[in-house]
Amino acid sequence: MDRDNQKLKFDRHDLIVWIMAVTIVWYVFGFSLIGEILFSNSFTPFHGLMQKIHYMPDANRFAITMYLATLPAFIGAFLYTGIPKRNRFIFRTFLPSHPGNTAGILLLGLAVGFLMNFACILCALIHGDIKLFLNFGLSQIPFYLFALVCVFVQSSAEELWTRGFMYERINVRYPLWVAILVNGVFFGFLHIFNDGVGFLPILDICICGVSFSLAKWYTGSIWFPMGIHTAWNFTQNFLFGLPNSGLVSEASVFGMDAASATDSVVYNVAFGVEGAVPAVLADAVLGIACLVLAARKGRLGELTQKVGRPPDLPDPSELADGQSRWVYREDAEPEQTGREEIR
Repeated sequence: MDRDNQKLKFDRHDLIVWIMAVTIVWYVFGFSLIGEILFSNSFTPFHGLMQKIHYMPDANRFAITMYLATLPAFIGAFLYTGIPKRNRFIFRTFLPSHPGNTAGILLLGLAVGFLMNFACILCALIHGDIKLFLNFGLSQIPFYLFALVCVFVQSSAEELWTRGFMYERINVRYPLWVAILVNGVFFGFLHIFNDGVGFLPILDICICGVSFSLAKWYTGSIWFPMGIHTAWNFTQNFLFGLPNSGLVSEASVFGMDAASATDSVVYNVAFGVEGAVPAVLADAVLGIACLVLAARKGRLGELTQKVGRPPDLPDPSELADGQSRWVYREDAEPEQTGREEIR
């Protein structure tokens, strides 16, 4: 059968415009709006529960309203990919049973995210743009553990919709590099209404989105960028007390002397390290590193490939030992086009 003569059946669900519209409607205005209402101070039942939290109430309120409020969007990503049959191949990439989704890769992502953000903060400290002081007590540990969970929910919700749904859905009909670029830029513009936003912050977050996509592609696991994203946000907001996309936590391990902070190419007073050059470089290095490592393994050709149709993924329990990552097969028949497991 001549593959060149085969035409994919038209499906609006595979069009970039449709995919972006779905993401905006469900993630930005749907599930996220539910979270905004449920976790806001004006929602009486939840606000009453919040009033009963006597331990660091302001800090807990910040963690809940700014981070945990994305819980409906987090759950919504599983619902929207798990219920419609056409999206179930995406749903399976979220699960622990998916090849590559391991505790080790999640921990590696957390370590990479911490090192990336800490490097940017260190640049600002050395340059003299910020001054920090220790603001920690052992009694605060439960709060920081709770805050880490909240940040994980928020960061993962963004990853599930962009590096999960958008990335995989676009790659059905378009080459992988298109999926990486589109969802990366889309991710950047999701932050366009954040406090203190400007050209450099948006540029940085767009580069960040592309690099996170490359990280997912190289590792074959969405858990890796989920870990990076979580550690990045938690490090700057709850460890060092710096703005996270314009938001400043009510409590942090280190406090920042806000009155002495100065704007420079290394630090952005309104937006934090994400609005400065070191963050742009750190995010770019992540993406370049993934490309270099992939090139050494001869995998760059995958960036020009598309799935062709949502693949029918095998049950990981039925895979032979060593079958741990997806690759594209160009020599497959149209009925088989897609990702296949290899040893």
